[in-house]
Amino acid sequence: MVIIGILAAVTSSRLTPHTTLQLQAGRDLLVSALFSAQQKAMSQMGPVRLFTSGNTIDIRLDANGDGNFASNESIRVAGTQYPLSLTGGVSLSTRQLDYTSLGHTTATSIQVSKKSTAVTVTVSGTGYAY
Repeated sequence: MVIIGILAAVTSSRLTPHTTLQLQAGRDLLVSALFSAQQKAMSQMGPVRLFTSGNTIDIRLDANGDGNFASNESIRVAGTQYPLSLTGGVSLSTRQLDYTSLGHTTATSIQVSKKSTAVTVTVSGTGYAY
């Protein structure tokens, strides 16, 4: 039984393409960042901006209230320091989402891609990402 279990684990890991795993990891990091930006906006009762571009995800808080989200205003959320870079050749479509103190943002979709394969993350106006 142990040998069959080991063989099954090795075989299944070889059947799942490496690209698929990297896309899933990129999608999961993006959804986590979207959730973190929404939660930060609601807890701060102020605007938070999330940027995606190339292989980078960044969350910024307008800490000084000047209406600009400067690169030095990137934040740390739940132990993760932004900006965050995706690895393995995974890239994101360029987007900018502004979250209100209610956690709302503009509805959009973000492509997570590697070579010719892509997955889409949809963000609703209420900030829900799937």
